[in-house]
Amino acid sequence: MKLFNKQYSQPGTKPGTISQSDEVNYTVSLIDYNKTNIVDHTVLELATCRDFIENTNITWIHVQGNPSAEAMITLAKGLNIHELHIEDILNNGQRPKVEINEDQIFLILNLPLSDEGVTKIEQVSLFITKNTLISFCSGSFMPFENVIERLMANVGKIRKLPADYLMYSLIDTTIDYGFPLLEAYAETIQEIEDELLNTRDRAILTRIHALRKEVLLVRRRIWPHRDLIADILREEENSVISKNTILHMKDCYDHVESIKDTLESYHEMTQGLMEFYLTSVSLKLNDVIKFLTIFTTVFIPPTFIVGIYGMNFDSSISPFNMPELGWKYGYITVLGLMAISITGMLIFFKKRQWI
Repeated sequence: MKLFNKQYSQPGTKPGTISQSDEVNYTVSLIDYNKTNIVDHTVLELATCRDFIENTNITWIHVQGNPSAEAMITLAKGLNIHELHIEDILNNGQRPKVEINEDQIFLILNLPLSDEGVTKIEQVSLFITKNTLISFCSGSFMPFENVIERLMANVGKIRKLPADYLMYSLIDTTIDYGFPLLEAYAETIQEIEDELLNTRDRAILTRIHALRKEVLLVRRRIWPHRDLIADILREEENSVISKNTILHMKDCYDHVESIKDTLESYHEMTQGLMEFYLTSVSLKLNDVIKFLTIFTTVFIPPTFIVGIYGMNFDSSISPFNMPELGWKYGYITVLGLMAISITGMLIFFKKRQWI
C-alpha cells in the first residue's frame, strides 16, 4: 500500500531549497487553444513552453512524472513561480492547500487511485495565471485524459470560457477519482462481511485492520480539499477566478463532502467489522468453555461415586465398611446410579436452557 511518497529536506534547510530527486522521469505536454483553434504538443522541453505563453490564447502545460530540479527552475523563471511553490511541487506528499494572490493561484491536491487493490495517492499541483495553467502530477498515471478529449472535441464549455474554468475541470476530475476508490472499499467491506459469517480465520482480523488504517489515511488526505475549495469560494474579487467558475466550484465542494462523509461511514463500518469479529471469536470461546464446563460438571457425580467405591474397605471387619462390595448386584447398581446422575443433570441443564 503506497500512501506517502515524500522527500524531506534536512533539518535546518533554508525554506525554498529544492530537493534533488533520485528518479527523473517525466513528460511535458502543451495544449494551446481558443474558441475556434487548438494546438496539441505531446512532448516538449520545459524551456520551450515559454514561447506559447506570450500569445492571447489559453495555454495548458501539463508535466507528468518527476521532473528534475533544473527543469523546474527553468520553468519557474519564465512564469514567475515562487521557489516555495517549486519546492512543494517537487516534494510529494504535501497537504492539500491553496494560495491565492491577486494575479495567480497555486493549488495542491491529492489524487486517490486504486490499482489492483492497492491504494496510492499521487500529488496534483496547479499553477494558474490569467491565460496560463500549469499542472503537475506525480507518478505515471495521467488523470486528465477525459479533459483533453473534451478540449479536442470542443465538447462543453471549456473552450468557450477562461483558463479558470479549465482549473475547475481539473480540480473536479481530481476529486471525482475518489468515487471509484469508494466503490473498491465498499466491495472489500462486503467481501469481509461475507467471510466473517462463514469463518473465524485470524487472517481476517489482519485484513480488517489494514483496511481500517487505509480508509483512515485516505480520509485524512482527502479531508483538506474541503477547506481548499472553501477558500476559493470566499474569493469575490480576483482577476484569475470568475464568478461563473466560483459557481461551478460549489459542485466540487459537494463532491468533497460526499466523499468525506462516505469515508467516515466506511471508517465506522470497518470498526464495526473488527468489533463483530472480536465478538464472534468471544462467542465461540464462550461456547467452547460452556461445553467443557458442562462436560466436566456432568462427570462430577460419577467421579464422586467411583471415588467412594474405590476405597475398598473390608466389609467382614465391620458392617459399616461398604457392604455393597459383597452384594450380587452391586456393580450393576453403581453403574445405574452413575447413569441416572448423568441423565438427571442433563435434564436439569436442558430445563434451565444451559444446553
